[in-house]
Amino acid sequence: MLAATETYAIEDFDDTPVSSDEALFPDLDPGYYDTLTGRWHKPTSPTEERVYKTVCHERILKYFTTGLSDLELEFHPNGDLWSFLVVEKPQLTTRVEWAVQIAEGLAQLHSNSIVWSDAHFRNVLVTQDLNIVLCDFAFSVFNPQIYHDFTTAPPPIFIAPWGYFGLPPTYVDIFGFGVMLFALLANRFPWTDDLLPNMDAQTEAMAKHGRREFDTLEAFPDLNAHFGEVVTKCFQATYLTGTELLHDLKCARDGWLQSQGPN
Repeated sequence: MLAATETYAIEDFDDTPVSSDEALFPDLDPGYYDTLTGRWHKPTSPTEERVYKTVCHERILKYFTTGLSDLELEFHPNGDLWSFLVVEKPQLTTRVEWAVQIAEGLAQLHSNSIVWSDAHFRNVLVTQDLNIVLCDFAFSVFNPQIYHDFTTAPPPIFIAPWGYFGLPPTYVDIFGFGVMLFALLANRFPWTDDLLPNMDAQTEAMAKHGRREFDTLEAFPDLNAHFGEVVTKCFQATYLTGTELLHDLKCARDGWLQSQGPN
């Protein structure tokens, strides 16, 4: 199913511990599945509708039409990537390919002057043929200015640190992608032990990111040799667009696959 996503106002963070998946990802009225049409119906957002009409790409959730009060979208019963990773535990080669596919979607958004501004695993869906599409663009921004003030944020572990002033606003997407890339490679989030960190663990990781302390792939020498620089450049906001990121990531993937030898 198309899972609920959590988006925060910047001032919303507190120290309340959260441990369960239900508490970490509360229901925010993501919409409903129409059994007659086989489509997902989501409450209309003018911004989200505009994104879907602007970007038609295999890595972006398919949009059909807008009804009286909702958007009609393609339904993917495999659900969101966060849940899929935890439950299905896909192989590393699959996770690497998904990272590339997420970057492909991000590159499409940025090439259309769109900042996703809500880049996290709950907003990535797994298709029936086990590919990836990006979704949930209600908080996306078209052509933001350099000093755009983002008033919402993804879950804490994905939030870009303060202080990247003067950079194109795409840095919020690049950093969020870096967290996803790290998690896909290491099978855990930065500065945490697994893929289901509670709110305390997420806010602690966010605080380290704010101090410019970034986790590394050094515990995985082979992965670090190929992907370590890409992860670091995401965390340090060296990439300015998803296109730059995608180029380096594909090179890293190809080098890593070659190092693995024939299947």
